[in-house]
Amino acid sequence: MALEKIGRYQIIEELGRGGMATVYRANDPNFEREVAVKVLPRAFLHDPQFRVRFEREAKMVAALEHSAIVPVYDFGEEDGQPYIVMRMMAGGDLTQKLEKGRLSLGEATKITIQLTAALGSAHSNGVVHRDLKPGNILFDQYDNAFLSDFGIARLTKGSHTLTGENIIGTPAYMSPEQVQGEKDLDNRSDLYAMGIIFYQMLTGDTPYQATTPAKVMMMHILDPLPNLSEVKPDLSPLVKRWLQKALAKEPDDRFATAAEMGAALQHAVRGESHPTLATAPGAKLGQDAQIKTAPSAPAATVYKPPQSVETPTPAPAPVQYKRKRGWVPFVIGGFVLLGIGAIAALAIAFFGYRGQGPLAMLASPTETEVSVTSVQASPTVSPSSEASITPPGSTVSPSSTTESAAVATITPTNTPESTLTGTPEILTIGGADKIAFVNANNIWMMNVDGSDLEQLTNDGAEKHNLSWTPDGTTLIYISGKCVKSIEIASERQDNIACFETAELLEVFEISPDGTQVAISLNREVYLVPYDVEALKQARYYTDLTEMSECPGFAPLKTYSNSDVPAKFVQWSGGGERLAVMMLAAQGGIQVDLVRIFEVGDCQTHPTRTDEFPPPRFTVDNYDDTPYIQNFGHDGGFLYALTSYARNDGYGHLYLYNADLHKADVQVNPIDGDCCYRDPVFSPDGRYLAFAYQPYEAGATAQLYLVSYASIGTGASYQPLPLPEDFFADPREKPQLALHPAVNPNQ
Repeated sequence: MALEKIGRYQIIEELGRGGMATVYRANDPNFEREVAVKVLPRAFLHDPQFRVRFEREAKMVAALEHSAIVPVYDFGEEDGQPYIVMRMMAGGDLTQKLEKGRLSLGEATKITIQLTAALGSAHSNGVVHRDLKPGNILFDQYDNAFLSDFGIARLTKGSHTLTGENIIGTPAYMSPEQVQGEKDLDNRSDLYAMGIIFYQMLTGDTPYQATTPAKVMMMHILDPLPNLSEVKPDLSPLVKRWLQKALAKEPDDRFATAAEMGAALQHAVRGESHPTLATAPGAKLGQDAQIKTAPSAPAATVYKPPQSVETPTPAPAPVQYKRKRGWVPFVIGGFVLLGIGAIAALAIAFFGYRGQGPLAMLASPTETEVSVTSVQASPTVSPSSEASITPPGSTVSPSSTTESAAVATITPTNTPESTLTGTPEILTIGGADKIAFVNANNIWMMNVDGSDLEQLTNDGAEKHNLSWTPDGTTLIYISGKCVKSIEIASERQDNIACFETAELLEVFEISPDGTQVAISLNREVYLVPYDVEALKQARYYTDLTEMSECPGFAPLKTYSNSDVPAKFVQWSGGGERLAVMMLAAQGGIQVDLVRIFEVGDCQTHPTRTDEFPPPRFTVDNYDDTPYIQNFGHDGGFLYALTSYARNDGYGHLYLYNADLHKADVQVNPIDGDCCYRDPVFSPDGRYLAFAYQPYEAGATAQLYLVSYASIGTGASYQPLPLPEDFFADPREKPQLALHPAVNPNQ
């Protein structure tokens, strides 16, 4: 009989089975969140050794408290069966990533740096993992790597081992000394396994392959490392040297600590020498071993790997949406001679079908109405004749027209009359006329009422950080290690900047006046002039440091002279302040925190004017899930953000006023229910757009655009009209970007 519940946790499904435990996806009803529950099988209960080891894992991991180690929420026992409750890692494990193919050098480096930091923390507490492998490396919703499963870790500070004389581990990743059953394993055994994993991430396979586990174990002791020049010819000499040192047969020839290992890799990837790489690794390193006698690269020499262009297989464009050339509505005009004089009469302005949309919340919750008005010898629209608009392809009722020239316009009944001046006005709400967003790894765009939906990309590559240039001509986004652009009128797509050796590229935000851009590279914030030609030449963080005209943001540092690890950035309306979502340590845990910095004076340490959520207000479950996937800023004092409750970032909606230092918590405008993500303000700051997903199984996201001032009044809102189940993935991240209208009428 399948397990349905353990403790208070309701089992959803089995995720996997290991040598000593089964892991389930479960629901925690107290906090309304998904968790991972690790359960010791009943068959092991007769063996007290397994039980002791299992209980020790929970206490040991909880004591480590590192940001890259999967946190433990709870520990208990149900009917004699012990279990551990851990954070549910939404991104899967490294095994699943590798099933899709090998990783780039940048991706492998990012993961290794995060894990060596976690290992360093564990080692400093006397804990050796002893079973590092891809299945024990998990990822969160931000694609950050976490270390898990310390079930067979050895406490180096203890005087005994719970595993007795047994050799425990996974053959493909075991160090030579672990294979030989040495009792006094230390941290360098873990570093060897980390080297194996790095090799596998780059090549797709572990270095030693054989028909039986026993043969693989002997290869760790006897066989040299495969020739890296043949296996990975594009690898730089310094990275090869790093890998050879990590996989040295003798522990004394490896890196001494995890911190040393991580620092050496960062230097090697950047093409910079590191003291540890000048030391020759031990013997039996394969045909690349001659590099051990080569001198260190001169400080002025920087290795820059050749740029490779990978063209993803284009995903077929959905047939139900027409791809349009340009996006400004066509106006067909004609001049008609009436009588003796020449009187100009505008013919017909063509619009796509306007469905039910956010106009309903402008003044009342009723549905939007439109008018079809006759024009007789004058271009002024009369409000006297109203009728419902008809979809394209249908005809207008004769009762709605006269024999004279007729113009079909869309006019909300709750907005002022408009005057025809030769071009029909495009509907704007809050100074915006278009909405861009992401769905299924492609960018889409539509009018603010949900009409004229069109697909702008079809490459299927992951995309984030959508924004518009201040002049509204170009959409900017990040994909992989590149900042890309789409010029809307011409549909031209281009790269603005690429940072191939970066671990992370998360932010590219142009200032409101278009003179500067804030870039978060490797979680460091740089302010540089917005010079497209100069940015095209930039490839390394050192290029951004040289370009910056602001010492306080080259990169941004705290008063203790530490880098500010930034994940998301928003400018104020005048460009005088920068709101930075960063990682910070509070109460012994790592949390997402928004800090506001003054940038005008460009001091060495910019003045910090505010920070939140703490100490200003409390977010639900912040102690357990202290994450903010992004936030919206009106350019003045208003901020909108969501907590983390489910599906990679959907949560309760919070509003914060930085002027009053006051927050409205869990405002949840759609029937008071969860869950929301990607809040963004309209250009004039009076409207708020967001994605909403009902808290129920199988629910998909909907998009809303609502009046900010109406939130909390009990007003009813209608979602923007989209095809049914348009957001098929419940973990979809729409990341809305509102386009500033050229001539906004609000």
